[in-house]
Amino acid sequence: MSTPQSFRRSPETFDKLYRGEPEFEGAPPPTGIPWDIHQAQPRLMELEALGGISGEVLDIGCGLGDNSIYLASRGHSVTGLDGSPAAIEEARRRASEAGVSVTFAVADATKLTGYDGRFDTVIDSALYHCLDEEGQQAYIAALHHATRPGARLHLSCFSDGNVNGVIAPMGHVPESNLRDTLTDNGWLIDFLGPTSYLGNTVGFRTGDDAFPKEIAELGAPPACGGVPPEALEQMREVTARFERIADLLDGDRVYLPFTVVHAHRVD
Repeated sequence: MSTPQSFRRSPETFDKLYRGEPEFEGAPPPTGIPWDIHQAQPRLMELEALGGISGEVLDIGCGLGDNSIYLASRGHSVTGLDGSPAAIEEARRRASEAGVSVTFAVADATKLTGYDGRFDTVIDSALYHCLDEEGQQAYIAALHHATRPGARLHLSCFSDGNVNGVIAPMGHVPESNLRDTLTDNGWLIDFLGPTSYLGNTVGFRTGDDAFPKEIAELGAPPACGGVPPEALEQMREVTARFERIADLLDGDRVYLPFTVVHAHRVD
């Protein structure tokens, strides 16, 4: 089940989430950010250790900046871009606290205006699946323009698999979509396969408050927080699966099923 286009978060709702504000009038404030784990993604750390990061690095959809900060701490020159001013504000604060230098800026990932021919390595850790199909095409084309010949792209997004029974909370990206979109926009895929992504359990609440009535109101327009029936069913399935393993977890971390793509730019 891929995420219905009508239920994809807009840049404005992401910014509200980062600021701790309700997504729409009458909704409850967020209890946290499901992908905020205050560290770099483990798979990214492995990739860096194996030599997969080189030259000028773009962390696109950098969010709160932890991946960028880690790569900078390892000696890489990193630019972190995100569409949320609130995320970039916090990323800069975290970089300062960590004592590393990262260039953070607000940018539209589907355009990347002003970044032509800039980067040698691109990291996408969970941005791609936030875009609709038109946005995905524009985004991958923009990455081609923003990179140098031979640049490498490491992209991770929701898959249809599971990790210990836990499935993706908001649908997945079919492999055919990834293959077609990258190939059509000047990228050659070197590897495509399963991986995992570390999140926190704030997105997997159980009990009566797991789905606030305001959000579950199916008749409401999507812009007002209405959830399509298929997306609501996916969310309920995720919560039910998570409840079965919640007592087995050590702390507030949970692994989610992802697809990873390693590709290089075709000149």
